[in-house]
Amino acid sequence: MKRFLLDLANSLLVPAGVQLYRRGFDMKSGLKMIANRQPGLATIIDMGAARGHWSAMALSTFPQARVIGVDPLREREPYLAQLKAANPRYDYVLAAAGTEDGGDIEISVTADLDGSTVHGAEGERRMIPVRSIDGIVREKQATGPFFLKFDTHGFERPILEGAGDTLAQTSYIVMETYNFRHTPDTLLFHEMIELLAAKGFRVLRLADPMVRPSDQALWQVDLFFARTDNPIFASETYRG
Repeated sequence: MKRFLLDLANSLLVPAGVQLYRRGFDMKSGLKMIANRQPGLATIIDMGAARGHWSAMALSTFPQARVIGVDPLREREPYLAQLKAANPRYDYVLAAAGTEDGGDIEISVTADLDGSTVHGAEGERRMIPVRSIDGIVREKQATGPFFLKFDTHGFERPILEGAGDTLAQTSYIVMETYNFRHTPDTLLFHEMIELLAAKGFRVLRLADPMVRPSDQALWQVDLFFARTDNPIFASETYRG
């Protein structure tokens, strides 16, 4: 019956481009799980902070942690500045996260802003500052354990290359991963799983899968990663 009701609700929401999920397959549930397992996370870095909605959710879910937003678009700064003024645990950097700590990089800025990315195929070309995550951590004097959130539209591998010191102190990652190579830098989700496995992380859970409207093929899914030595992986049985 529950499955029937969920399917019925989703069928009614299709024209609006909205989909419901079973409880536990949403971002907030994933964050709550991590907060329950490791309440002592010290710093959360929100890459692709946009208007700060995810940062605000993290501030609420992890009441002891600092949250640092990173976003390349000047159009987002008023929202991030407002969040910083309202919460002393929040700070932000207006730059693109990347490999180098300093200099500039070209991004494509789409009309809706949400599709903006480095090496994107559409939008206005704009030069913006680039910062490495390790550089931001040093500047902000942030401490671990870290939780890293990636909403970086295919530019994840260069960012990871500039985050080696931070990754060594990172307990969890949540990353928007893709099923189509929409930029030259994009790794498909199975390639990202392999890359992060080499860096000592494995998939913990997923959230918010999105399908492509033209053909209903999987477009992207948020994957949560934990360190391979996390106690949750000690049991290989279904009941844990």
